[in-house]
Amino acid sequence: MSKISAVVGSKNHYGGVTLAERMRECHAPAVSIALIENSEISEVYTRGVKRREKMEDVTADTLFQAASISKPVFAVAVMRLAEKEALDIDADISEYLVDYEVPAFDNKKHKITLRQILSHHAGLNIHGFYGYQHGQKIPTVEQILTGATPSNSLKLKLIHAPGTKWKYSGGGYVLAQKAVMDICKLDFCDLMSNLVLLSFRMTRSTFSQPLQKDKIGDIAFGYDSYNLQLPEGFNTYPELSAAGLWSTPSDLARFGIGIMKTLNGESTVVGEKTAEILTTKAYENSPYGIGFAVDQCKKGMTFGHNGSNVGYRSIMRFCPDDGSGFVVMQNSDIGEIVCVEIDSAFVEVLGW
Repeated sequence: MSKISAVVGSKNHYGGVTLAERMRECHAPAVSIALIENSEISEVYTRGVKRREKMEDVTADTLFQAASISKPVFAVAVMRLAEKEALDIDADISEYLVDYEVPAFDNKKHKITLRQILSHHAGLNIHGFYGYQHGQKIPTVEQILTGATPSNSLKLKLIHAPGTKWKYSGGGYVLAQKAVMDICKLDFCDLMSNLVLLSFRMTRSTFSQPLQKDKIGDIAFGYDSYNLQLPEGFNTYPELSAAGLWSTPSDLARFGIGIMKTLNGESTVVGEKTAEILTTKAYENSPYGIGFAVDQCKKGMTFGHNGSNVGYRSIMRFCPDDGSGFVVMQNSDIGEIVCVEIDSAFVEVLGW
């Protein structure tokens, strides 16, 4: 029996029912999975529909919002800019920002670095974002940072001294996004394509927000916590570095494989030192490297990230010691538990 079959066909992982039955219980319209073995995609599994209205089957090429998985993808772009000496992740970010200064809890000037921001040690607020429905005005990055209309998030500010403790901050990633754009003065989507997506062969992925109309037929529509389809199918996230990526499990698997192969000396998609920095805890007792959550399993170190946008949930995890990993994406708030249970199933089946 294949490992995918062991995960999706067994009743041992979903409270005595199969995955298909669990999806029905949890009102999860679709799930898409990529399994990695020996640093290659070994199997892909999809089940369900892009949207209930048309009952069109989801496929391996169907796009889902990757949500916070956008963060490690963006972090790799930052590290590639560091490799090119376009920036220094340990410099004061104020050196790169144009016409913006982060307000602080004590009204004093503090040094904040990209290393701190990308590992969630910068002392910044704003955990995550809600997105914007169709017909709403979309704020600029500056309006998001300052909390100005039409932004629906709080003003970004320093709430404790940088480097003193871990606190997850999607807002910090938007700050890093502004710094990178102020440095590069390029379109964000083009920059991400050139620095990451093309290099990792993520040919289906895009940071386009709002999504181009010609891509609408390629996506799984999101369903909210009331089991209702989101207006027009999805929310728009202008917080691109924190939540803006559309992708597939196979593309995200290729992303993880590229990092694993670099760590094992089998690829140069990024520098070996860069890969080590990305996947090594940035601070003692920290759960994060640069962009990636870092952990341990029975086989060794693991790295990855979870994603949660309105209507979408995703998980990706990789173990470079044996080249194994998996990516799960699904399109329902209620179905969040399905992702969690599939994650636990893979941990068992892969011997992690």
